[in-house]
Amino acid sequence: MDLLITHATVVTLDAANTILPDGAVAIADGRIAGVYPAGAVPPVSGTVRELDARGRVLLPGLVNAHTHLFQTLIRGVYERLGFLEWLRGVYHTGRVLEPEDSLAGALVGLTEAVQGGVTTVVDHHFLNRTPELAEAVIEAFTRVGVRGVLARTIMDVGGLAPPEVIETPEAGLRACETLLHRHRADIEAGRLQVWTGPNTPPLNASAALVRETHAFARAHGIGISTHVAEATSVVEAVRAQQGAEGVVAWFETLGTLEPPLLAAHSVHLTPGEITALAKHGCCVAHNPVSNGFLGDGIAPVVELLQAGVPVALGTDGAASNNSQDMFQVMKVAALFQRARRQDPMALPPETVLRMATQHGARALGLEHELGSIETGKRADLILVDLGTLHNVAVHDVQSHLVFVARPSDVRTVLVDGRIVVDKGVLQTVDTEAIRQEGQARAARLVARLRDHA
Repeated sequence: MDLLITHATVVTLDAANTILPDGAVAIADGRIAGVYPAGAVPPVSGTVRELDARGRVLLPGLVNAHTHLFQTLIRGVYERLGFLEWLRGVYHTGRVLEPEDSLAGALVGLTEAVQGGVTTVVDHHFLNRTPELAEAVIEAFTRVGVRGVLARTIMDVGGLAPPEVIETPEAGLRACETLLHRHRADIEAGRLQVWTGPNTPPLNASAALVRETHAFARAHGIGISTHVAEATSVVEAVRAQQGAEGVVAWFETLGTLEPPLLAAHSVHLTPGEITALAKHGCCVAHNPVSNGFLGDGIAPVVELLQAGVPVALGTDGAASNNSQDMFQVMKVAALFQRARRQDPMALPPETVLRMATQHGARALGLEHELGSIETGKRADLILVDLGTLHNVAVHDVQSHLVFVARPSDVRTVLVDGRIVVDKGVLQTVDTEAIRQEGQARAARLVARLRDHA
């Protein structure tokens, strides 16, 4: 045993939804070595660190299943635009984005995320003018100490996207191959995954690209992340161009609707497409704050869950959120579904917590490693302090976590048993230096964007 966390309210999110008041969790070699109810804590030797968690809730680390970290540098730049014009502006960033910007944006976004209780982040990366842009995100994962998934996606159709970020499927997949080879050690250790995917079919991804990324992913045993039916304009495009009722239906006709496929957004789906996602074992990354920010609509999350589709949660990028706040995402996810269904029981808090943890782990093929507090799983854990003024009167701890708690309440974060946030302070990087560099890079990036308008 390396670490023993005692006197915590342990929200395990196991199959029985066990909650242990005054519980304890032992950690050894980066994994959970034991989970104990009150009075059953094992004796410890003098070499074991004990962490007294009185007044705090211990739960699995949150999984942000969909974001774009470079966008932390362009918060609020593309406001009040319709979806397609907003996309055009974001893609335009790729003409001038430099690796140093990518690194600075990723460090700012990851610092915010981890201090807010996120232990695993999926960065859906689609601006690939140079290979160093993707490498910078991986470097940021390593520096901050978060578990990372880089979905190195591809765009092969121009129009909205400028020529600088368009590439052939062959070129994009060669770049993915290089990343897989270069970062093999981190991948094998479980710290990193490299995925691929067609970015936003069919707006910037052809049928050939959809097929080729699917074949590549199958051959290499990796996942696919793709934007699916985020706005009505995307559905209109696939109907006009491909004669399919929707993006999911088009994927099914192409034979590419297979796991591990993470369909980000999935706002505008037909009932048949929901059934197809469930039938083929695919997952959805729901981004309610972003969808509300852009006015895209509200995804049919209740229907997806009822059909058996795992629905993870994501912030999306800071150009359409504008934060990495997963507590806000949880709250908005629940409220949107209750309002849409006019049913206060539409999405109970225990389900939302599972979406932010277990379903995220399932979407990444890590359900046996992450997502609940059970013996043998990796010790990706967070402690949330409910002793502050805005947390007074905790009657239902799961409801409280979803509807009351804030990122600033996160006091401790562990990744593989390593404490990366202690007493609310990130231990791995200099957050003030990151803030200053991020602000400076953001100002210079926006100035270049205006020069290239």
